[in-house]
Amino acid sequence: MLNRKIAYNTVISAGARIIGLALSLITIGLVARYLGQVEFGYYAIVLVFLFFFTVLADLGLYSVCLRDISRPGADEKKIASNAFTLRFFAGLLFFCLAPVIVCFFPYPRQVQLGVLIGAFGFWLMSNQQVLISIFQKYLRMGNVVVGELSGRLVQLGLVAFFIWRDFGFLSIIIAFVAGALVNFVLVFIFSRKFIPISFQFDFVFWKKILKESLPLALAIIFTVIYFKLDTIMLSLMKPPVDVGIYNLAYKLLENLLFFPAMFVGLVIPLMSKYVFFDKNNFRKTVQKTLDILLIFIVPMVAGVFFLSSDIVVLIGGDEFILSGGVLKILIVAAGIIFLGVLFSNMIISLKKQKSLVVIYGLGALFNLVANFIFIPKYSYYGAAWTTVITELIVTIMMIFVIYKALDYLPSFGIFYKSALAALIMSLPLYFLSDWPLFLLILLSFLVYSGGLWLFNGITSEEIMFLVKREV
Repeated sequence: MLNRKIAYNTVISAGARIIGLALSLITIGLVARYLGQVEFGYYAIVLVFLFFFTVLADLGLYSVCLRDISRPGADEKKIASNAFTLRFFAGLLFFCLAPVIVCFFPYPRQVQLGVLIGAFGFWLMSNQQVLISIFQKYLRMGNVVVGELSGRLVQLGLVAFFIWRDFGFLSIIIAFVAGALVNFVLVFIFSRKFIPISFQFDFVFWKKILKESLPLALAIIFTVIYFKLDTIMLSLMKPPVDVGIYNLAYKLLENLLFFPAMFVGLVIPLMSKYVFFDKNNFRKTVQKTLDILLIFIVPMVAGVFFLSSDIVVLIGGDEFILSGGVLKILIVAAGIIFLGVLFSNMIISLKKQKSLVVIYGLGALFNLVANFIFIPKYSYYGAAWTTVITELIVTIMMIFVIYKALDYLPSFGIFYKSALAALIMSLPLYFLSDWPLFLLILLSFLVYSGGLWLFNGITSEEIMFLVKREV
């Protein structure tokens, strides 16, 4: 029985993510202020470059593993162990290639050394992702929370120490690797309480799971091409200062994207169960999930639009004031991505993941061409608007696939009520702009919540649908 498990895990994960977000923002702020625009640009290049290899090592295993272990009668140990083993050694291969390939790029020596050191941390993070599917299946995300917060605390502590000792650029990468190590070790230990993960080399099973996961892996690669390639292209076409300005805003965007992934990830087992056997409950689950996402998206976009400059100055200092304009654009992309997380997982539940290859492939092609056109002329603003338009095109294509498969689309009716509440919320943000940032955020939350309640945006019965639903 779901009996409050989704609600409990969502609250625990959301609360922990807020703490994690705060730790991450403090870390980003310390790093940005210490390194400055140029070296912060180098730092962003290292992280983005290695992220491409994380995606290559992904092989689409996370989503397929979560789907398969969530099905009744599944051989959980066999599925999870083989998926972990495959991910472990694929990642080892790809991340050994990263320090070699970066030498062919026109980056300074410190970026190349940063990739060499950071590759180990990204490999650990890559291995951990398959394990997270276990906690999502058992609705025990609290274990993941402990690992993540412990890793972030270690990273923050080391960053503060290294800055105090003025150990320089590479020490910041070392702090990241140390945090990733602590995170992975804890998550691995916790996962064995539910499924005794071990190395398994069932090559017949590997062939079977790869046949299903590789289309999804290709889709993920295309996703990263259009989601991350802008930073690489910006670094090759513009000075590192532009990369630093763009990526302070982009880092804030990335930290927000855990919320939809976390929430939708908890609902995936329900969607996978209902999609072929109980269409009515499948539609209800999707609708309530979409409603909750929209209730968060609308005020998030509106609030950041008014507060973007204050946010980036608080994080990075006056040196990064231009990042505020970029953040205003990227927050629109974040809202669209929130919806895309739900729609893409609906497509996976329907076993239509091959269509995602086409969708993300077209998105990557558009993004590549658009960045070539707009980055030389508009720099980080061109990259930001290209991201927004790409996400919009991709999401519209997802909606088309879902409608064609189900002859059904969830309602966006809650959007109008949320928009009215957000409009009321915007008034104090505009007229009280000289107030302290934290007071404005608190006031916005209270005004929006009151407006949503006034317009009957969501009822207690709708919330309890997800809380009490039986599995």
